[in-house]
Amino acid sequence: MKPYYTIIKIAPNNLSGDTLSIGLLLHDGKKFILRFSYERKTLVKKILGANEAVIDFIVKQIEQKISEVNSEILSNSPLLFNSNSFLKGEYFDYLSNYSNGILRFSNATFLNDDIDEKKFDNLYRLLIDKSSNVKLSIFDDTDEMFKAKIATRLISRVANKVHTNLELKPSQLPGLYFNFNIDCIGRNGALIGAKAIFFNKKAETIDKEIGHYSFFISVLSSLYPPTNGLNKFFIIGDEPSSIESREHKIWELIYKNPTITLINSEQLDDIASIIEEKKATSFLEI
Repeated sequence: MKPYYTIIKIAPNNLSGDTLSIGLLLHDGKKFILRFSYERKTLVKKILGANEAVIDFIVKQIEQKISEVNSEILSNSPLLFNSNSFLKGEYFDYLSNYSNGILRFSNATFLNDDIDEKKFDNLYRLLIDKSSNVKLSIFDDTDEMFKAKIATRLISRVANKVHTNLELKPSQLPGLYFNFNIDCIGRNGALIGAKAIFFNKKAETIDKEIGHYSFFISVLSSLYPPTNGLNKFFIIGDEPSSIESREHKIWELIYKNPTITLINSEQLDDIASIIEEKKATSFLEI
């Protein structure tokens, strides 16, 4: 099957026919990739006023359906939906009827090209949101799929270069008072590390993980101060599905924090590329 995409749109006024694009749904030939624009969702909700809750419902329902379909693909089960039935099926008719017709999809556009994360990002910026700073949600909403993606797209690529899936105990790192696991950490004049945090957990768990990560960064940075360049630390975390939740507010605060770069799990190539470009290596004797 050729890759194809459809643009997810909202029509605030059915009579005028005007629509606002809020997301991109793409099938890369194997699985579905979904991303919504936080800014555009917020704008549509302001326009709808009292009916803004329907946007959260639509987004969550689509995310859940995409996750279900991708889970079928991941488990090697037969794909339940082909391009036509998925985009024009009863499920989306139901969503459209529920939302009084404000949900729209563009016709499927087929692509004569192989799609990777970078090409999807470029297409998303071209069609949906031109901001290069947007870090938004994708199709995953299960912890298992989130971890599997990190393992295949990041860890497998840098495992022979830097420390990966590193478990540290207080006895191994002076100043640390808890056991800590980091997905990858390396050094070449400066530290570069990444920690995955699943933001659909309870807020208390997320808060604890971020607090431990921040403390770990401070301890490691004091023991290994940069001699060339600046330390670079990432949190890998997809946007939580519920915009009004405590988990989403934490996600937003981390996104705005200048000391840690928050990326989503569709941007894992960025971390791997930096590790490769900086020729970072393992450095801890554990």
